[in-house]
Amino acid sequence: MKKAIKWVGLFVIAMVCMVSFTLLTACKEDKTPEDKEFTVTFYDGTTVLDTQKVKEGEKATRWEPTKKDYTFVDWYATPNFAHLFDFDQVITENKSAFAQWTSATQSVDTREYYIVGSGTSPVLKNSNWGKVIDNTMKMTKAADKNEYTYTTDLQVGDLFQFAINESWHNQRGVGYLTAMKLADGTEAFSGAGTIGDNSAYRMNIKCEFAGNYTFTLTTHPDDDTYETTHPSYTEADKEAFNINSLDTISWVRNGDAATPVDVVTDYYIKGSGITNWKDMYNASTKMTNKDGVYTLTVYLKENEEFLFSSLNTIGSEVSTGTEYLRASDLDEASKAFIDQKPSYNMVAKASGTYTFTYTKATKVLSVTFDATKTPVPTDYYIDGTFAEGVADWSGYCFNSQFKLVELEAGSGVYEISNVALKANSQIIIQAFKAGSTERGEWGTAGYNGLGSYNYTYLYNGGTAFSAVGDGNNNIKVLTAGNYDITFDSYAKMITMVEHIESNDKLDIYIKGSNINSWSHGWSTDYLFTISSDETQYEYVLTVEEGKKVEFGCEKHPKGEKQGYGEYLGVSAMGTDGDANALFVPEAGSNFTCSTAGKYKVVYVIETKVLNFYALPNA
Repeated sequence: MKKAIKWVGLFVIAMVCMVSFTLLTACKEDKTPEDKEFTVTFYDGTTVLDTQKVKEGEKATRWEPTKKDYTFVDWYATPNFAHLFDFDQVITENKSAFAQWTSATQSVDTREYYIVGSGTSPVLKNSNWGKVIDNTMKMTKAADKNEYTYTTDLQVGDLFQFAINESWHNQRGVGYLTAMKLADGTEAFSGAGTIGDNSAYRMNIKCEFAGNYTFTLTTHPDDDTYETTHPSYTEADKEAFNINSLDTISWVRNGDAATPVDVVTDYYIKGSGITNWKDMYNASTKMTNKDGVYTLTVYLKENEEFLFSSLNTIGSEVSTGTEYLRASDLDEASKAFIDQKPSYNMVAKASGTYTFTYTKATKVLSVTFDATKTPVPTDYYIDGTFAEGVADWSGYCFNSQFKLVELEAGSGVYEISNVALKANSQIIIQAFKAGSTERGEWGTAGYNGLGSYNYTYLYNGGTAFSAVGDGNNNIKVLTAGNYDITFDSYAKMITMVEHIESNDKLDIYIKGSNINSWSHGWSTDYLFTISSDETQYEYVLTVEEGKKVEFGCEKHPKGEKQGYGEYLGVSAMGTDGDANALFVPEAGSNFTCSTAGKYKVVYVIETKVLNFYALPNA
């Protein structure tokens, strides 16, 4: 009996346990967990205006703040107002919303805006990247509001934006467009950056669909801001960093553009040393076009930074093109010979002869490289009709009186000084194998000629020189005088400047980021001064704490205030400066320094080099 009671007891206990487990499980399943909450923070700049606790899967509540002297515009999802905060989207994480305001009253905008850019449409072809700004490019200002309009034909590939002057200040580019497509979805415009990125505000607008367009720029001058944190910002050049997220460019397409004319595009190499970043359009820099396949064979030095720019020919008119060939156009095999800069400029990995082939149909650039092909040692002579008592075109070459002398062994830069040139005479530079005493017979192995260099190789001839004309590109002397003639055999560039007896015959400007945004504007603030003994030019450079400067110098003939001078970068570095090591970058042609201090930059006239010296108590 006791045994039976024992088993019944065990059964009852087991049943109780099973019921208890079932009840516990049911309780656990019936229990509702705490709902997740996320925080939406509302900002005015960096100031927190309010926060909202929002349950997961629910939406934030729109509200409108108030601010004295300002009108609320809207809430944005990013602090640079790239796109609106979406109050219709459910919240699944912490979010931020940023208030955008406009001044309650707006001053009358007195600025004058112009279209600037380049391309094949007439107005942009004439603009030539802002080199020409006239009334044909001026936007029309409304009488009673801050609205500017401009109507023009555009062709595919045209690049442009709106700015107030040739320095491209107050740029209004692709970041200000209210739309990029037509109503039917056709892409009308594009840009190289994402809309809302501050850099996109200053980025060119590219026409993707030809037509006649009217643009309307609406401005809010009292709400302009400045990108003071930009690495190239300076107070002197602040208008280059003027942005306004409230400004807009709207547009309408009125119809088709006038029938475009045939455009012939040519490509030219342009680089830090090969042209000193100047536009040199001649046989040495031009790619040869055969059925849409462009080629150029050229010797490049190690670390040469370069790209290919373009020229457009429409009928008899030539203008700067909008196409550039960069590292992004290279095929994979070619990258074995070419490095890439962050800007997508190309950099030669080694010294040698490069052959570039660009196929227009595929938009692919390929490269072959031969390290064994190097320049032939060469002698250079001036030749022509310019000297008194010398037989025209036959009394100059192999005459030491007219031979150019290399300024420094291995520099490749040759000069002849104080040459008297007659008015209306002609002059070129002839090249011969080094040591030659005669030309030899044309077409035979004994011929010593290596080529000649004419007006197309002359940089900035100004009003003193021109081409002869009628297909003759010899240099014609328009102004008689005594000149110093220099030939850079690497860049294939001639300079001819008036001879001045004093050493003080140069203007050297510094230009770069965190200095003057790469645009000296001929300001004396960036001009070197000559030392009292006239042996060197000097400039005091201050590098601020936490700032990195990247820069170079430009050497111009005295008083020249146009174009680009001879570029002085790391290749012009001397060996005497006690701070030189602080100014040499890992790659490229510019100087860089991030060590705070005050430095004296010295250009030595005799050696033509730059040295850097740390100043005391810097």
